[in-house]
Amino acid sequence: MSPISDRLRTRLKALQAPEQFDLRPSGTGRVLDLGCGAKKWPDALGVDVSADTEADVVHDLETFPYPLEDNSFDVVMLQDVIEHIGDLYGLMREVHRVARRDARVLIRTPHFSSILAYGDPTHKHYLSLLAVEGLAEPGFAHYTNKRFRVLSNRVDLWLPFRVAGFERFANRFPREYETYFAFRMPAMNIRAEFEVVK
Repeated sequence: MSPISDRLRTRLKALQAPEQFDLRPSGTGRVLDLGCGAKKWPDALGVDVSADTEADVVHDLETFPYPLEDNSFDVVMLQDVIEHIGDLYGLMREVHRVARRDARVLIRTPHFSSILAYGDPTHKHYLSLLAVEGLAEPGFAHYTNKRFRVLSNRVDLWLPFRVAGFERFANRFPREYETYFAFRMPAMNIRAEFEVVK
């Protein structure tokens, strides 16, 4: 095997590695991992509906309020969770309640054009960038009075479209991408970061 083909194989493997899209806390302090599953963030407080996970607290995230204190967390992680929750504004009200002022909220969910969105029969929502942004800044005030500042909201495209440069286009022109190109160049995930406004 030549060194060039070894480097190419290593680079291709890195481009395909799913963990590059995993959420990582962007701030410091106490971390809450809601819907943690079997991959709870180290040293986080994990909450999950199943006792067969790494959860510290077993609780159904569709039952409000959560058994957590107000203003207790600096980072809240929601990795592959929101698509399973029926009442997304109820979820975000609880996130707002348990998070401290200026806390970071990290979200990853399958994009509506992704096979990942439709590959799990427990998914209740197929979300767009606009819908995720609407969780932070609802278009109608009567949905919720809890607010978040959108720090980032982006799509991750599948490897062929990333290599071809379409991911840059999709994130620079998200409405055009979702309106005209999403099913021609499907995305994998949406990753967003919000800041809690209190």
